[in-house]
Amino acid sequence: MEPTDAILEQLRLLDAKPDQPVSMFDIGIPLIGLGYTQDQILNALFYLESKKQIELLPGNRLRVVTPV
Repeated sequence: MEPTDAILEQLRLLDAKPDQPVSMFDIGIPLIGLGYTQDQILNALFYLESKKQIELLPGNRLRVVTPV
């Protein structure tokens, strides 16, 4: 599975909503456990932000912009 798909799947599992910021740790820790590297995760997060699917927030958090 591509890192972007894995992040979106993790957000679905967390039932992420646009009005509820999510901690990066809630996404990163499980994905690292699945074998993704920090670079892969970070690049995927930047890609998803460029596509306006998520918004990166201060304090190692993110918010979904479009429903996952």
